Amino acid sequence: MGYPVVLTCDRTMASEYHGLMFLGFSACIPYGTIPDWIYYPLFCPSAPVRKDGSLVYANCGMRRIESALLSCGFSPEDIIVAHPDHLDKVVDSSTRILSVSSNDPLGIGPATTTFGDLWGGEARMAQKLRELLHHKAVLRHKPVIFLGGPGAWQVAENPDKRKELGIDCVVVGEGDVTAPKLFRSVLDGKREEIPEIVYGDVAPVEKISAIAGGTIIGLIEVTRGCARSCAFCAPSVRKVRSLPMKMILDDVRVNIEAGNDGVILHGEDMLLYQSDGLSINSDAVTNLIREVYSVPGVKFIGISHVSLSSIVSSPQTIKKMAEILELGTPRHPVNYYQVGIETGSPALIGKLMKGKVYPFKPEEWPDVVREGFRISHENHFVCCATIILGLPGETPEDVKITTELVRSLHPYQSVIIPLFFTPMQTTRLQDQKPFTKKDLTPLHDDLLAACWEHNAKWFPELWKYYGRNENIVLRKSVDFFLKHGIPFFLKRIRKDAAKRK
Repeated sequence: MGYPVVLTCDRTMASEYHGLMFLGFSACIPYGTIPDWIYYPLFCPSAPVRKDGSLVYANCGMRRIESALLSCGFSPEDIIVAHPDHLDKVVDSSTRILSVSSNDPLGIGPATTTFGDLWGGEARMAQKLRELLHHKAVLRHKPVIFLGGPGAWQVAENPDKRKELGIDCVVVGEGDVTAPKLFRSVLDGKREEIPEIVYGDVAPVEKISAIAGGTIIGLIEVTRGCARSCAFCAPSVRKVRSLPMKMILDDVRVNIEAGNDGVILHGEDMLLYQSDGLSINSDAVTNLIREVYSVPGVKFIGISHVSLSSIVSSPQTIKKMAEILELGTPRHPVNYYQVGIETGSPALIGKLMKGKVYPFKPEEWPDVVREGFRISHENHFVCCATIILGLPGETPEDVKITTELVRSLHPYQSVIIPLFFTPMQTTRLQDQKPFTKKDLTPLHDDLLAACWEHNAKWFPELWKYYGRNENIVLRKSVDFFLKHGIPFFLKRIRKDAAKRK
C-alpha cells in the first residue's frame, strides 16, 4: 500500500544507536573505514519498524513535519514516516511526495569532512542518501522529491548534485510553516510552481505542533535557535524560541507511550530555556527538568547542548540539575552534554563569536572554558566538546593558545573532538575558504595530538559508565576500538605530522 506523502531519512538516521546518542556521530566515519557488516549491527542498528514500513521512532525533525501537516488538515491516512529500507512498501503510483531529511547529504559537514580528509573514503551519509534516492520504487514512480534537514544547505548550493540525485526542491531552514504549503501545491497539481530552493519561514511558537509519534532516543525540542550569533554556525541566524511547558510535556508523554523510557532535551543552549536574552532563568530551567522527570515512565533525561558561558554564569543551575537528576549515584553516575570550545584564542573569540563568551569578555574565554569544565566535572556532567581548526584569520599563536587550553583540561572527564573549519551556507562565513588536511601545520598537528591524547585518557573511563548496560558484544567491541583504535589514530597523526616537518 502506497501513501501520497512519504517522509523518510537516510539509513544512518534510522537507528536508536543502542540508546547511546553519541554513537550517532559514528555516521561521520567514512565508508570503508569500518565494514558495513560491523558498522550497522554495532553502531547503527535499525530502529524498530512496523509491518507497514513505518518507523516506531523517527528523527525529531521528521516528526515536526508530520505534526505540521496534520495540523494543516492533511489526513493521517495519507502520510507515513517510513523506514528507508522499506520504501518498496510505501512508495507506489499513488505517492506524490517523497520528503527526505538529511544531516549531511553530500558528506561535506564539519565532522564528516574532518574524518574523511584524515582517513580517506566516501562519506557514509552521502552514500546512503544516494542509495535512497535511487531506490527502484522512487525511480519507477517519480514522486516530487523534497530534501530538508540540517544539511539541506549543501544541496542548495550545488545544482549539479541536485540534478544527479533527482531532488526537485530543497528546503533550507525550518519547515513547520513552509512544508505544508509546498506539499499542498503538489497535491493540488501545481508541481511546476515548486521552486528548486526554498528558505523556510521561521515558525512562531504557536505554529510549532506537538509531535504525533516517538522520536529517536526520545529527543525532543525545548528551544530553537541561538542568540550567541557565532559567525560559523547556522543556528545563529535563527530567532530563539522556548517551547511552552505543555507542549514539551506532551512530547515527553508521546515518547513514553511509544516505548521510550527517557528523553533528551534539545536546544542549542538548553540553559537558555525561558531566558531573558542571554541571562539564565535558573528557576525555569530547573523547573523544566523537575517537571519532565516527574512524568510517569521517565527514567532518564539527557541534555543535548549547553554553552560554557551559561554554565559559568549560573553554576547553581548545574548543581540543581545534577541534584534533580540524581547524578553521582549508582543509578545515574554521569550525564552528558555537548559544548563548543572552538578556539582558545581571545582574539578569534572577539572577532568571530563575541556572543559565545557573554556575559564575560573575550579575553576571559580560556578561563571560562576551564571553569565550565570544572563545574561540569564536579557535578558529574561530561563535556563533549568541539575544537575548530583553521577558522578564518587564525594565526600560529591562536593555535598554540588553543593547544595549551586543551592540555589544561586533562583533569576533567570530557571528550574533545577537533574539526576542520567548513563554511556553511546561511552563515556569515559562508564565502570563506574551507580548511583541509593540506592546510595542516606542525602546530595543528600538536593540537590534534593534544585532543586525541585527552580522549585516549577519558574515552575508556567514560565508556564504563556510558555502556555499562549494553550487551556484551557491543561493550567488548567498543572496548577493543578504544584500546586499539585511538592509539592507531594517534600514531597516524604523528606519522603524518612527521612528513610535514
